Amino acid sequence: MDEIDEALELEVRNKIYGLLKESPGLHFREIQRRTGMATGSLQYHLDYLQRRHLVKQVKDTKFTRFYLIREGFEEEKEMSLLRQGSLRKIVLFLLTHKKGNNRQISKAIGLSPSTTSWHLNRLFSEGLVQKKKRGRKTFFSLVDPERVARLLVGYRKSFLDEMVDGFAEIWKEI
Repeated sequence: MDEIDEALELEVRNKIYGLLKESPGLHFREIQRRTGMATGSLQYHLDYLQRRHLVKQVKDTKFTRFYLIREGFEEEKEMSLLRQGSLRKIVLFLLTHKKGNNRQISKAIGLSPSTTSWHLNRLFSEGLVQKKKRGRKTFFSLVDPERVARLLVGYRKSFLDEMVDGFAEIWKEI
């Protein structure tokens, strides 16, 4: 029996591992909701999987997110950003419109211009979007729309978001 089989021998650990394989980047409470496990029990098993180098945790601004180590998942930063609803709405807007300025994006996604600006600057600082000035306006677009689309389509079931589902259906037709 190898190290992975031994670590995943318990059904509960196998369930956590499978969930993170299917939905990388979930935070603790979301894993808890989806597995129905008690807080202490989930924490114990996540710690166990981390000690066995099967799971790693990555802190973003608000949450600690969990990823599998051995599955070769390398998009932690992007997935962490896409797991946040407002950022995901901005990204979906940019995927479907190619580019937009702060006013267009804020109006389309229903956030105030200042909040939208804050999120756009965060996406820019993380390298997901780029800025281009045209006159007095700044337009934003995705740096690598194909990669972002692949993540959204590939893990669409894990987002539990109708906007992602709609985008994925359109993307498949293209």
